[in-house]
Amino acid sequence: MGPICNWHGTGRLAGVAHGHDGCMFRRTDPITERLRRLDLPRSAADRLVRQGTLVRIPSGKAICTKGQRGREAFLIVDGTANVLTDDGVVTAGPGDVVGELATLDWGRTRNATVVADGDVDVLVYDARAFLVLAEDPELRPRLVPDRLSA
Repeated sequence: MGPICNWHGTGRLAGVAHGHDGCMFRRTDPITERLRRLDLPRSAADRLVRQGTLVRIPSGKAICTKGQRGREAFLIVDGTANVLTDDGVVTAGPGDVVGELATLDWGRTRNATVVADGDVDVLVYDARAFLVLAEDPELRPRLVPDRLSA
């Protein structure tokens, strides 16, 4: 069997891209790579991407609203958001999670409104998926930080 880059067969492998000369290379997910730049291990970044739904929140729109029940949590992938609390405004950015406390505790409502400050890309997790991810020892410190959260 010859080197993979010289293979010019007609078959294609799932999840593998083919260059103009037939050379095969593994595709990398751009969202996983963004999370890797936030010092997440590849396995953790892959799990976060697989379990979430990528959504772009337009500038000025609420990501979550104070007083709502927590049906989902949001991991900011790109951009920044303003967390409007009773004590003031906190900026959240790439790698920060908002909406996690009300999502983890269904008896609790959101304690802040979070508004996109420019377009913001977030991974959205429904409550069931977030609960599973938050139990993972590798992910828990990232998903359930020690701070007041929206």
